[in-house]
Amino acid sequence: MATELVAKLHQWGVAGPPRPLARSPGRIETVVPGRFEPTPYGPCFVTEACYPVATAQGAIPLATALTLTPVARRILARQAPLELVDATRAVFIDTETTGLAGGTGTYVFLVGLGYFDGPVLRIRQYFMRHPGEEAALLAAVGAHLARYPLWVTFNGKAFDVPLLETRYLCWRRQPAPQPALHLDLLPWARRLWRRRLPSCALASLERHVLGVQRWHDIPSWAIPALYFDYVRRGRAAPLRTVFAHNTYDLLSLVALLGVVGQVLAQPAPYLARVDATALARLYADAGLAPAAARWCAEGLAQVPAAERGTVCRVLAHALRRGGHHEAAAQLWQRLAEEHGPWRLTAYLELAKYHEAQRRDYPAAIRALEAALALLAVARTPPAACQQHQLERRLGRLYARLHQRARP
Repeated sequence: MATELVAKLHQWGVAGPPRPLARSPGRIETVVPGRFEPTPYGPCFVTEACYPVATAQGAIPLATALTLTPVARRILARQAPLELVDATRAVFIDTETTGLAGGTGTYVFLVGLGYFDGPVLRIRQYFMRHPGEEAALLAAVGAHLARYPLWVTFNGKAFDVPLLETRYLCWRRQPAPQPALHLDLLPWARRLWRRRLPSCALASLERHVLGVQRWHDIPSWAIPALYFDYVRRGRAAPLRTVFAHNTYDLLSLVALLGVVGQVLAQPAPYLARVDATALARLYADAGLAPAAARWCAEGLAQVPAAERGTVCRVLAHALRRGGHHEAAAQLWQRLAEEHGPWRLTAYLELAKYHEAQRRDYPAAIRALEAALALLAVARTPPAACQQHQLERRLGRLYARLHQRARP
């Protein structure tokens, strides 16, 4: 038993230098074309492929990610500098691991990195043949990641990057690289498509948003077993599907960034397929409520009737906070004309607008009288305080109108 343990430690490179693998069909370089990149901790297997930017992932060309508009970059950047949201300065990251739960017992055995290099998208994959090569893989990956200020992942903030940081921490030989901005597309996908799709997993987004249908792909849950089989028995051929799976994830990640940028830049054509309320809130949070009011006026008819009121309410409040009172009043007027749960609020906001901004007391009185009429025919009895506030405001308006009429 002790002899077998020592042999395993030597095979994995934990006890002494790793022994060279015997030349056999099980060698990974006979299955996936690549090279061994030298590092201070030994060689690391690397394979590389190039895809012209005109290549389409499903229905989306990869070049779409290079066309992020200033509006899309402003929304995606949040508080970060806008110049960071640039696909030419980004590295797209996807990992394959020995488990999906994470933790210190989970290894990252394949790291796929995609980046734009002139007219092509290069995908470079770093592979760990056995745990003894983990330090070499981390060194090679870290040197590459350090070149890019923007990292783009899918669920990377919760899984990929924390797991990589854990592996760097376990080795204690070099610090984990850190980006200036980490853009995780999963939260953005959830905000845009959560109410439209049954799932916001990458496979679901590929089918419904990108138009990608994978054939002969391996499920993520089966990948660790193939890697363990390779380490134990040297069976490299099944790993070809793992490399292909990782490549497809990266291509979809690039295409998804382009689609998110298109939706954020020109929402009107997509309002029937995305969550318009979430879009309105994103624009409002970015200080772009006037621009949102324009696309809302263009494409509000595409929004499901049950959501139109919420979209207009979110934008109207944002416009009022930003001092765009007239644009907000136009949205309130639209809500007042539709039969929905926001009519009462719309009439009240119109009354405030006519009284405070235009000093048009007759128009404010008409809006309040319409609100009181709604309360009178409401199916549920109104709250006493609500009716009292409306009547009190109406009385004050009548008094001001009377004072204005006096010589």
